[in-house]
Amino acid sequence: MTEKLEKLKQGYANLSEWLEHIMAAIVLIAIVIAICSLWAPFKEFLQTRSKSGAFLKYMASVFDIVIGIEFFKLLCKPRKDTMLEVLMFVIARHMIIEHTTAFENLLSIVAISILIIVDRYFLKSKTLN
Repeated sequence: MTEKLEKLKQGYANLSEWLEHIMAAIVLIAIVIAICSLWAPFKEFLQTRSKSGAFLKYMASVFDIVIGIEFFKLLCKPRKDTMLEVLMFVIARHMIIEHTTAFENLLSIVAISILIIVDRYFLKSKTLN
């Protein structure tokens, strides 16, 4: 009975790995499409570059793709340091692109500092990449 249960557990583990690979492929396709679709926001930025916030609007699109790329890396290599990179990009995007208050900026800085401390002292990373 336990041998059948172990085979079933192994089958579920294999299935979950395949589903992760399928999701990674779908995310990769979406990233490629998003990169190709950056041309329209870039042309819009060129036309409105003198207006306030035009660059930030374009950067929001770029940040979304960068976060997607980091998420793709997380699906391919599910490690703690990759997860911390995704979280750092998400926090940085929020802080740079969104119109935030001073308190929200402080919370973002504290959150990034905590992530760096976790990376450096708990994950034994010796460099800040």
